[in-house]
Order: sequence, then C-alpha cells, then structure tokens
Amino acid sequence: MLKRILDYHSGRAIALCRLALALVFLLVLYADPDQPVRNPAEGYLFLGGYAVLSLALLAAIWDSWWRDVTLRIPALLLDCAVFLIAIYLTESSSTDFTSPFLSSFIFIILTATVRWGWSGMAIIAGLLSASYLAVGVWLDWAGFDVELYRFGRRGTYMILLSLILVWFGLQRRVRAAARLDLASESSDVIPVAEIADYAMKATGSPCLYMGWWSNEDPYVLLSEVPGTVPVIRHLPPDALAVPADLPFALFDRERRRLLVSTAEGRVTARREALTTPLLDYFAIAEGLMIPIRSSSGQGVLILSGNPGISIDDLAKAPAIAQEIAAALDRLLLSHISREAAVAQLRTTLARDLHDSVAQTLAGVRFRIEALRAQVRSGGDAEAQFDEMKASLSAEHRHLREMIERLRRTDLEPAAVSLAAQMQRVAGELERNWHAEVRVATAPADLAVPVALAYEIQQIAREAVANGVRHGKAKRFTIGISRGAAGIDLDIRDDGTGFTGTPPPHPRTLEERARANGGRLAVCACETGAHLMINLPERSEA
Repeated sequence: MLKRILDYHSGRAIALCRLALALVFLLVLYADPDQPVRNPAEGYLFLGGYAVLSLALLAAIWDSWWRDVTLRIPALLLDCAVFLIAIYLTESSSTDFTSPFLSSFIFIILTATVRWGWSGMAIIAGLLSASYLAVGVWLDWAGFDVELYRFGRRGTYMILLSLILVWFGLQRRVRAAARLDLASESSDVIPVAEIADYAMKATGSPCLYMGWWSNEDPYVLLSEVPGTVPVIRHLPPDALAVPADLPFALFDRERRRLLVSTAEGRVTARREALTTPLLDYFAIAEGLMIPIRSSSGQGVLILSGNPGISIDDLAKAPAIAQEIAAALDRLLLSHISREAAVAQLRTTLARDLHDSVAQTLAGVRFRIEALRAQVRSGGDAEAQFDEMKASLSAEHRHLREMIERLRRTDLEPAAVSLAAQMQRVAGELERNWHAEVRVATAPADLAVPVALAYEIQQIAREAVANGVRHGKAKRFTIGISRGAAGIDLDIRDDGTGFTGTPPPHPRTLEERARANGGRLAVCACETGAHLMINLPERSEA
C-alpha cells in the first residue's frame, strides 16, 4: 500500500518526511529537560507551528500537482528558516546531539535534488552551509554559550556531503522507462492497444487519448482508450492539423494551470490554459500530454483520469515518449526488412527458374528441333527420346530440391563436398545440350557451404546454356578452386565468344555473382569465351 501511495509521488514523500521530522524534533526537545536552551516557550510555539504547517502542506499537495509545484519554494524557505532557528534554540557548548542540523540539512538538500536537480541542490547546499556558519559566528559574537569550533567542523562536513551528493546527482540525471516491445506484425496501422497499455501502466492513468499523423497514410488516426478496448476513428487529413512543437505538459484547463517540462528537464509553472485541437476534439480538461515523434509519423498521447498524477510523471514523460518512438521505429524497420527479404526471395526465385527450368526447357526445344530433322531423314530416334526423358527427370528432381529448400526450416549441413555434385550437374548438362562439360575441383575434396554449392551449380547451368545457345559452343571446362578471396570459378568454352569492346557481361551471371557478394570478369581470349567469377565463402554454421 505504501508503495502505491508514494511511487512516482515525490511531493507526498517530501511532505510526509517534513511532518515526521517536525514531530520527532518536538518529541526530542520535550524528552530533554535541558532543552530548549533559549526561549523555551517561544521555541515550543514555533516548532509546534512548524508541525501544523507541515500537516497543512501534506494535505494541500496530496492530490494536487499544481499546489505541489507552486508551494515548493515557500516550503523550502520554511524548512531553511526552521533549520537556522532550531540552531539558535538548541545549540550550546554543553549540548551536542539534540540539534537536528544534520537530519534537517540532508532533508533539505535531498528535497532540492528532487525538485530542481543536481544544479539546484548545489546552490541550495552552498547557501545553507554558509548560513549555518554565519549563524554560528553571530551566536559567538553575540556572547551566547556556543562552541565555534563545532560550527566550523559541522560546516565542513556539510560542504563535503554536498559535493558528494552533487556527484551522485551527475551520475543519475535520466529517468528510465521500461522497454516496449511491440508484438504487432502489421505496420499498416499503429498498435494502439499495446501503446496505450504501456503508457497507462507507466503513469497509473485509467484513460488515454491518442492522435496520430502518419508519414504514409493520408488520414488522421484518433483513438480513445477508456478501458481495455480502444475506440479508433479515422478523420480526413484536414480535420485536425499536425501539432507543431507541443511540450511535455501537465495541464488543468479549467483552472488555467500548466506545468511544462523544458528540454533540459526543468519544470516551469504557467497560469494559462493549454490549447490544441486534439484537446478540443475530445473535450479533455486535465491530464498529462506526451508528444511522440518517430520515423513513421508523429502523435500525441493524453493521459487522464488519475487524481494522483504528479510532477514525477511529467519528469518521466520524455523517457516514455522515447521508448514508444523507438518501438515504432523497430516495428517499421522489421516491416522494411520483411519487404526486402520478400523482394530478395522473388529475385532469387526468378534467377533460379531462369538458370534451371527455363534453360532446361530451352535445351529440350533445341533437341526436339534436331530430333525432328532426324525423324524426317528416317533415323532411329529411340535413344534421343530416352535422353530427353532422362533430362526432364533430372530437371524435375532439381525443381523438387528447390521446393524442398524453400520449405525447409531445420538446419542444413554446414558444408558439402563439391566434386560429386558438380559431376552430376555436368552429366545433366551434357544430356541437355549435347555438349562436352568437364569439371575439375582443386583440391579434389573441396567442401563449401550448402548455399554456396547451390549457387555454383546454378552458375554452371547458366554458363553452359549461354555458351551453346549464343556462342555455338560444344566443349566447356569449369575449374573450381579455393583462392585467397573465396571460391574462384574459371569457365571456358570453344564457341564464338563475346563481341564488342569492351565485351558485354552476361547479365544473369553478373546479377548472381553480385547477389552473393562476388564479382564477374570477362577475360580476353583468342577463341571462345572465358569467364572468371569469384564468390566469397561464408560459413552457414
């Protein structure tokens, strides 16, 4: 229960501590027969009045963030006055432990730290230490029974304690917010329910209003979350203007009260009514406003319905906004990554179908033309039909392997031996294109990652198909070796080669090389074509 009352309510905690210190000090003075050492009647009256004022301050700020802020300077001046007057009432050369100087000093500077940060605390601590030493000098000068050395010792301790607390304040200047991970898979709409649940839990507010202006969608998204299920509306873009430079603010429009958090984290109080079209649309009178800016758009959160909302929630608001914006950016990045992966998959499928199925069908058509001429001349075509059947069966098997790779979710072997696979591919190419294909690997047991082996096979299929169809080649040699920069492919044929200066690069082969981080070079030669392709070797383990 105490945690619920005081969590993110520093004003309540400060007021409760002030009241406790006042009551304990009165009790200590009453229990000590030698205290107060000066003006006992006036002293009890003064300290009793301090206790009553402390109780009044506690009641005033309990559920009012406005009074908590506007009364903080009068309350600080009251605490400082009591601190100095208590020294006059209790200090003498024969008393040492009755004076509340240390506890009061720590209470005041910690209060200043919460209210104004480390810089404000440093100023107040310095003034208070100087005032304490000045009171000691004045009491000694006025002839009162005090020990000046004790004042100097305590003043030195107070200054050292102030420096230590300033250092701690410099280390913890940013209020943290819990991480928000959006589970939504769709980036077409803002995940209002998840954002609302996060912000409402962070501030303890039962109601949230949201306006969102997307960078992509033309409409304005408005949402009201009075409970657990958001009510979402879509308005035309000209219905509500995009908000410009809205601050983090606690507002009470009916009483014309406004607390604004600056970029440096300082809070300023203003006697004015906050005006923005979103507040007018929902008719919101009081709440916490949190502007949000992300890569996907900008919006405003209005949290209301929490009577115990405090300045601490305003101090935490920038961290909440930053976490929500970061979560939206992560969601957008995830969507872009998925779109890029789909685009890459489409390109890969198109390239694979071109290099295998399309080329095999082109080879079958090429052989059917030759077979037609053979049948017309009265030759026996039985063996040719068997070869075509074997080619189509091999391509069918290859197509099923492609489908299986797309479906597979388990891990493949880290590496496979390339020589056996390339010999099988060479046999298929010889049957399809009636060309001689020789493959050599160095070393003979060369092993490469599974994905890289697949890419090398596809390059071989495309290179042979291009050489036969466009260069009239009949013989191919494919050398595969491991070099300093990965796997090197040396592909040569006896066809007509490439014409032009510089010679044109085969488009599909160059795209496949680049997609795998490699490069393709067309080498000059007297006869035929000569390609050098380098593919970096990446482990899949």
